[in-house]
Amino acid sequence: MTTASEIERQKFLNKLYQLVDYLPQGHEHPVTANDLSTHIGVAKRTLSAYVSYLIKHEGIPIGSSRRQPTGYYLIMNELDRQNTIAPLEAQATEELKRANSLRRINLDTWRVEFEKLKGRQNQ
Repeated sequence: MTTASEIERQKFLNKLYQLVDYLPQGHEHPVTANDLSTHIGVAKRTLSAYVSYLIKHEGIPIGSSRRQPTGYYLIMNELDRQNTIAPLEAQATEELKRANSLRRINLDTWRVEFEKLKGRQNQ
């Protein structure tokens, strides 16, 4: 007898299979997140989680483009790979800079410094 959790697991796997099967090969004609999420019947946040899962846990080479044309595709060569990795690394660098800046902010004095800044602006 099939349990409810086994049925849910199979539904999850079927969504993953649909996702990968729908992806075009190479960065030239990516499928948009809207089209892909509609095709497999999930929200865009869920789609993002599925893509992350497939890359990190199943080793599926899924690329994405933030420039026109935007969307997802299967990485087929080193150019595709680099087109996906470069913006991810740039974003990670910026996120680390933000985190480090937050660590350096003096929580006891930032408001006073901010008010001084506003005062200089109004002069």
